Amino acid sequence: MNAPDLSELTRALVEKLRDDHLDEADALYQQMCETHPAAHDMVVFPVLIAIQRGRSLDALLHINGLQAQRCPELRALCLQMLGDPSWHGEASALLDSPDPAIRKAMQQLLRQPTEG
Repeated sequence: MNAPDLSELTRALVEKLRDDHLDEADALYQQMCETHPAAHDMVVFPVLIAIQRGRSLDALLHINGLQAQRCPELRALCLQMLGDPSWHGEASALLDSPDPAIRKAMQQLLRQPTEG
């Protein structure tokens, strides 16, 4: 029997997160990591699972344990969730990111109008 496709697992995981089925989302992420080594690089999933469980500090510690400057947008989100005032400066600095998805996410986090 073939392992499920990574994109199929990703869609299922996003659905579990959206529906707040966090144990199932975590199990899917573990399955993804076991069957598709590239899934270990999908840092957003364990971070969002931790945040949705109310464990923003665990999410931040996870991000801080990664290579320097990896996922700065998730770091800004975690800091904001923790009430750390430095989140604003980090999010503002990312408004000039070359990545349009990061720019849009930071505009939303900062409650600014998003670019078209």
